[in-house]
Amino acid sequence: MKKSKLSKRITWRVIGIVTIINVLVIGVIFLFVMAVALFESDMRAQYLMEGIEGRIETMVQVVKTASFNNRDEVESNLESPEAVFDALERELRVNKRLVGCFAAFEPDYYQGQGRWFEAYAYYTDSTHIERRQIGSPQHDYFNGVWYAKGFGLEKEDDDGYLTDPYFDDSVGSSMYCSYVLPLFDKKGRKVGVYGVDLNLDWIDMMVLGAEAKVKQIGSLESDPDDPDDINPFFIQILDSKGKKIAGTETIDEETLKEIQQYDSLDCEKMKINDEAYFLYSKRIANTGWTLVVAQHWEMVFENGFLLGIVIIFFMVVGMLVIFFFMRRSIRHATKPLGFFSESAQEVAKGNFETSLPTFKRNDEVTQLRDSFDTMQQSLKGYVEELKVSTAAKASIESELNVAQSIQMSMLPKTFPAFPDRKDIELYAALTPAKGVGGDLYDFFIHDEKLFFCIGDVSGKGVPASLVMAVTRTLFRNISAHTAEPSHIVETMNMNISEGNDNNMFVTLFVGVLDLATGRLRYCNAGHDAPYVNGALLPCDPNLPVGAMPDMTFSEQETMIAPDSTLFLYTDGLTEAENATYELFGKQRITNIITVFNGSPQELIETMTDAVHQFVGDTEQSDDLTMLAIKFKQHQAI
Repeated sequence: MKKSKLSKRITWRVIGIVTIINVLVIGVIFLFVMAVALFESDMRAQYLMEGIEGRIETMVQVVKTASFNNRDEVESNLESPEAVFDALERELRVNKRLVGCFAAFEPDYYQGQGRWFEAYAYYTDSTHIERRQIGSPQHDYFNGVWYAKGFGLEKEDDDGYLTDPYFDDSVGSSMYCSYVLPLFDKKGRKVGVYGVDLNLDWIDMMVLGAEAKVKQIGSLESDPDDPDDINPFFIQILDSKGKKIAGTETIDEETLKEIQQYDSLDCEKMKINDEAYFLYSKRIANTGWTLVVAQHWEMVFENGFLLGIVIIFFMVVGMLVIFFFMRRSIRHATKPLGFFSESAQEVAKGNFETSLPTFKRNDEVTQLRDSFDTMQQSLKGYVEELKVSTAAKASIESELNVAQSIQMSMLPKTFPAFPDRKDIELYAALTPAKGVGGDLYDFFIHDEKLFFCIGDVSGKGVPASLVMAVTRTLFRNISAHTAEPSHIVETMNMNISEGNDNNMFVTLFVGVLDLATGRLRYCNAGHDAPYVNGALLPCDPNLPVGAMPDMTFSEQETMIAPDSTLFLYTDGLTEAENATYELFGKQRITNIITVFNGSPQELIETMTDAVHQFVGDTEQSDDLTMLAIKFKQHQAI
């Protein structure tokens, strides 16, 4: 018999009904929302552009009228610089909308005034006008575009030249826009350029005000302090070179070039700073400026949210209809699962002998029942195996605990180590990364000499602990017969290298301190150099013990002054990592030792606290071992 697909029956019934209803409802309303949203955004942009353009054109017309009228006044008072200043000031008092006005003359026009003479009168506040001659080598207006453009006009020209906005610090620090005309003397000869200055702050305020009103209508707001926040709507005014005159947003250069190619744009979708916007632009007459209105696509379709409620309403109605028709079908198809669920819950509680229901059908439910029966039998076997493995694991953990106790008992851990001596104070600590580890330290006094060592076995766990035990035993046995650190290390190397099939090695530092004289003889086998009073002890670069047989190890010596502290450690200290994989490092060790002036125990406890604070909750990755020796004074003989 052909198997019936339960999931297929239910899926196709649900998909068929849901698809038909949702496609019809969502498709129709989506098209309607798109059309309404685009129409609304178009009307909003056109309204704003007409308003802003009208105000700017009014400004240009007012400036143009005032400039042509005022030029006649200046041309009739060219007999002296003072008369020019008087004429400029009179015009300013009549036209208080102007920031200032100026007359720039050809080279050496007035005798005694030099090559540059530019008379400038401007308002310092709402009532006071100041006069200044601002022409100079530093303010060489002959090289200015505005002067060349203005001087190039003729008497009969109907329009002057409106400059792009510019920053002028010759009088005050602000952005200006100038409207310039040529100046003529009584004989009709060009003698210079006359112009008026306008402050463009009002344009920026006008643009910001228009943006704020639009943003209040919608729900999309932007945070200017958040560089990742999307600006849903902005207006910009650009000069003839594409530089921003007014507005808050910064348009990328590629989009600016594209905008500048057209006299106008109408609902053109473009990318601005990798965000999709609908752009509207228009060249403002008599200025060469471009007005840009940009609306983010999310804002354009924001008003469609209300229509989205309609979509949801129809979807809910459709789902209710679907539910009504599907309820009986799904209930009939899934009824056997209820019986199977009860049996499965008993099995989940651990009742593996629970009988499973049988079904007179050949579909996925029957297949699931058969699979669950197989799993039930597998679980019974797995539980039995788990009991055995758990017992074995407990036995291994117990043995590891015993091994750790044996390993730690091999190291001296009673402190103070030499309570009857006044010439030496010593403290050590070892924290394995696992139950057992490969770090070691040891020390003892023989013939008024302190024999000590610290080492780190390659690897971790049980293999490293066995090598550690061998290394510590060799150190004790060999040191009992010789006081030469190099001989001790060479003999240890020979013994560890024999039969070293696993190629394990030990970084080792062995020292012998003569307590009567303070003479320290030492041999370093690939270990980190210890510190003496905050400075690293010079160490030769010998290979680690066990790396190669028949090696010769160099021996060094130095004098240890009374009250000096020798600090030895393994790489578990310098290579301790925090959560960001940053190493503790030698610099932090140096910083602590340099300012420390306490006992060896206090030094190691301070270093341990510093490591714990540095790594935080990060799991320890390597054994951490430290040994501190303070040579207090020469022992009296």
